[in-house]
Amino acid sequence: MKNYLQRQQELFTDKQQQRLEKLKVMIAGVGGLGTNQALQLQRIGVKKIYLYDYDQVEISNLNRQLCYGKNDIGRPKVEAAAEFLGKFELETEVIGINERISLETKIPNDVDIIFDGLDNFESRFILDQLAAENKLPFIHAGIEEFFAQIMLVLPESSLRLKDVFAGSKKQKLPAVFSPAVTVTASIQVLEALKYLLGFDNYLNNQLLYIDLFNNQIEKIDLS
Repeated sequence: MKNYLQRQQELFTDKQQQRLEKLKVMIAGVGGLGTNQALQLQRIGVKKIYLYDYDQVEISNLNRQLCYGKNDIGRPKVEAAAEFLGKFELETEVIGINERISLETKIPNDVDIIFDGLDNFESRFILDQLAAENKLPFIHAGIEEFFAQIMLVLPESSLRLKDVFAGSKKQKLPAVFSPAVTVTASIQVLEALKYLLGFDNYLNNQLLYIDLFNNQIEKIDLS
């Protein structure tokens, strides 16, 4: 076990901790959700993080995208995020891939799970299709204002993201608040880990709806 992970040791069996430290994950979209996911995944000791994004840092990103500052404006997000995470020297390999998610995107063959950090359903549906084609679990999250939803889609799932959100259309960029983004990304990471480490209480054919303004959480049965 990596020496900085001692405080989480009692939460997992030796086998689970070993599994955690061998995990290789893909984060699609290195914005609000994606930077928060990356920070959490690095801190818990995963082996490798692939960051996918094609965008550059803008000043409007800085209220919630935790890997960037004013000096990063104009830089490719994956480059700035990988550099920021590398400064901590926490043994997680971080690989930035400056690429838009498309049906031609090649998923690395060592990935264990795909994290959704995107901001539109058109790209999310493509990502979900890529996950299905590569027989990988895919964990979706979306957030607007103080409200969020999280859904875990497994390789064997008959219900895909498009089946649940088929009516979702392009819309103007939603209002977002950094603390709400951080909470959502953290729950997304937790739900992914519960599945990957063999716990039996992960989201299964369920949508987790979170109202952070009124402190309400609801599980919606999708089966």
